[in-house]
Amino acid sequence: MPEDAPGGMIKGILRDVRSLFSARMVLTAWLPCLLITVLHYRTPAHHGWVHDVARRLYYLPILFAAFSEGVRGGISLSAFASLIYFPHAFTSLVSRDPADALEKGLEILLYNIVAVVAGLLVDRERREREKQEQLARKLSDALEEQQRIESQLIRAGRLGALGEMTAGIAHEIKNPLHAMKGTAEIFRDIIPPDAPEHRMLDLHIGEIDRLAQTAERFLTFARPAPADRRPLDLREVVGRVVALVETQARKEGVKVTAAPYAEEKSPIVSGDPDQLTQLLLNIAINGIQAMAPQGGGTLGFFVDRERQGEKRIFVVRVVNTGPPIPEDRLERIFDPFFTTKDSGTGLGLSIVSRIADQHDGVLSVRNLTDGKGVEFSLALPAGE
Repeated sequence: MPEDAPGGMIKGILRDVRSLFSARMVLTAWLPCLLITVLHYRTPAHHGWVHDVARRLYYLPILFAAFSEGVRGGISLSAFASLIYFPHAFTSLVSRDPADALEKGLEILLYNIVAVVAGLLVDRERREREKQEQLARKLSDALEEQQRIESQLIRAGRLGALGEMTAGIAHEIKNPLHAMKGTAEIFRDIIPPDAPEHRMLDLHIGEIDRLAQTAERFLTFARPAPADRRPLDLREVVGRVVALVETQARKEGVKVTAAPYAEEKSPIVSGDPDQLTQLLLNIAINGIQAMAPQGGGTLGFFVDRERQGEKRIFVVRVVNTGPPIPEDRLERIFDPFFTTKDSGTGLGLSIVSRIADQHDGVLSVRNLTDGKGVEFSLALPAGE
């Protein structure tokens, strides 16, 4: 048994006691029960009809208690009513109910039967309502999960189609580039080093290499390397990214922070450490570049545990205090070839989005309230 079990039991008992003596219970059950008892005891024995009415009035607070607190409330009130009515029914204390003893005994029995029946019905109705609410929550979670999966499928389909087209184009470009570079190198070896043409061929070969690197980036987007997934601690990945960006961030006046993880169990996921590092590194560098024109800011990393329906997930949030992303660009920010930079290719965030998909994760972005920055979130299923 857990060490805190006795403490939890005591807290539960105190909570039940407080609910039995809440303001609503006092006004609708306990106080009326006491007033009916006072009426009983103060009524002379020769007013039998008043005793008959008062005896039956006990059912009202008993029912109110059962409707409010279920079986627990109903039995508490019926036992209390039976206890305080018993001396008046069967003894001559102050005054005595003139009704027949059998009738009064059956009345006390009925108090408790009515309390139990009404309380059971109320409890059953509450359980059914709770089941319906749980079902509604599950349906809502399932609908959100379905919408998330549909969004991922649409994005993956779009990326896949563009990837195939890009792979074909890049492949066709790389082959002629290799031939052009080989021819240029042959001519460079023939031309004397001090000739002007030699320098032009060096520039020519340099541009060919640059085009080849660009084509290689397109091929990387089109055919990402398969993920070598294994259990890893997200804190280690975040620590690695922080170490990689600290120098560049310091030059731009950006402070990098990593919030401590508050949970006891480590945030273990199944993933490729190099690819997840590439993902977070790309996002971090984009954040630093966004804050650089304004003279710096803060780049924060946060790791949290959440629940998505029946699944446990871990979320890595990368928050920067740079300018917000225009709303019309938020939906397109992970699209291939979409960029806000003059020299950008628009592939960086598309590639990290594909990495997230390979890890069964979800990558999202939102502007913080009041324009105080931008938050990228990577949600990954919890690993063993």
